[in-house]
Amino acid sequence: MGQPDQFAKRTFSDPFLWIAANDLPLRDELVPFLVARSGRALDEFARWVAPRMPLAWVLGMVRFTAMSATVREELLWWVGKGEDPEVKAREREILQALLGANPDVQQKLVERGIERGIEKGRVSEARSALRRVLALRQLALRPEEDARIEGCAELAVLERWLERAVTAATAADALT
Repeated sequence: MGQPDQFAKRTFSDPFLWIAANDLPLRDELVPFLVARSGRALDEFARWVAPRMPLAWVLGMVRFTAMSATVREELLWWVGKGEDPEVKAREREILQALLGANPDVQQKLVERGIERGIEKGRVSEARSALRRVLALRQLALRPEEDARIEGCAELAVLERWLERAVTAATAADALT
């Protein structure tokens, strides 16, 4: 027989503390342990702790923990809804620091903004074209039909309506 495995010997002879963070109650004095939660327990903790901690701490938690996308978006919305000028200034400072440290993210944001702008422009132009075709064909829009066109943000739907408007008997037929 050989000597006992050093790892096994060390593991069983050294004292250690195991904390089941998901099982701990939500209490202020336990926050350093609660941040180690996972899954739904982490989401619950994030919602509970956000109003109790400074903005920078909350943003760090959002940045470094694996909470659900829904709760992450909720917290980021919550962080952004304040009206305090000092808080807004700190938010801008944090954003500038993050973008400065991550130029690839900044470039992606610019590209995404351009793509969204192009998409918005295409949707707006499709609405205008649909209204022009209906007007040229003397197919009157009722207020609820015009509101439906204005409320539609899907380019494919607007294009389908435009194609139907060319031959439709009424504006309502075009919007089916």
